[in-house]
Amino acid sequence: MNIFEGYVGIRLWDGQLVDDVIFSLLLFLFIVFSFVFRANFQLFVKMLKDAFLVKERQNLFDDVVGKSVFFFRNFMTFQVLFLSSIALIAIGRIYGFINYMEWQAVLSTIGTVFCVLFLFYQFKQCCYYLLGSVFADPNKYKLWKTSYNAIMGIWGVSLYIPVLWLVFVGTHVTIPIAMFCIFYILCRFVIIYKTIRIFHKKSTGLLYISLYLCTQEILPLVFLYEGMVYLYNFIETSTLWH
Repeated sequence: MNIFEGYVGIRLWDGQLVDDVIFSLLLFLFIVFSFVFRANFQLFVKMLKDAFLVKERQNLFDDVVGKSVFFFRNFMTFQVLFLSSIALIAIGRIYGFINYMEWQAVLSTIGTVFCVLFLFYQFKQCCYYLLGSVFADPNKYKLWKTSYNAIMGIWGVSLYIPVLWLVFVGTHVTIPIAMFCIFYILCRFVIIYKTIRIFHKKSTGLLYISLYLCTQEILPLVFLYEGMVYLYNFIETSTLWH
């Protein structure tokens, strides 16, 4: 027997590299979130309080630098969109909608889904701004927008639980999928509740709420569903993804 002769090991399954790439992305995101949380703890506490805010109050964090607020808010938004993208990709892999074994294809799919969710988010922000500018008092709209950002940030933090379960546990997948859906539904219901609490006393409040429900909670989901179906069909028929 040759002393330099190697041994045949156990071959890793084809999706191992994909899991390693997703693990690296999630680990990097969590590390960044840890640093952001440590450096902006006051803003995190303020975010928790703003989620339950229905009346205007004096800002308890006037000494917080504006740039820190801007970075914190945008990072929390990025975290929501990125974790949602990972969750959708993981669900697609579990149910066989996504069968890519090459990590490059999975990264491209994650980037594409993230871009779709980002455009969807920006579309809703434009609708929020138009409705708020036309039908709402500026101070009320500012109060509502602050609560909205806080609720989205809290939702993003809670998404770590189902996403990590989907990616690393792999068993009893109906539980994290149900958690993902429940967290989203709770997020939307809380936003609707805050909208009613803030705007229902104004003379235009009922009209504003009706327009809000139609333009922000019903039609965008229909557009997103149609867009996801079109994107899935495009990916399946395009040679660039295979």
